[in-house]
Amino acid sequence: MINAFQQLYKGRIALEKIQTEDEIRLVINSELKDEFTHPRARLSSVKKYQLAIQRIQGSELSEEDKHVLLSVYEEEYLKVSTANDV
Repeated sequence: MINAFQQLYKGRIALEKIQTEDEIRLVINSELKDEFTHPRARLSSVKKYQLAIQRIQGSELSEEDKHVLLSVYEEEYLKVSTANDV
């Protein structure tokens, strides 16, 4: 999964150092919250989730890798969306 995630986001130097699934989940969580974007330009977590799904589905990853990443993104999206409801 680590390899697939790094392939999906080639060119992001910070992701080259990822070694665990927990680190991937932290990056996904931050990505879904759009924490890397200026507050006034942030997209909703729903939109970020949709963009991630499109990126995964349109990638050249194997179907197995796509399935794994889609599952992880879904789990993290549910955490983010549930946290926003509280």
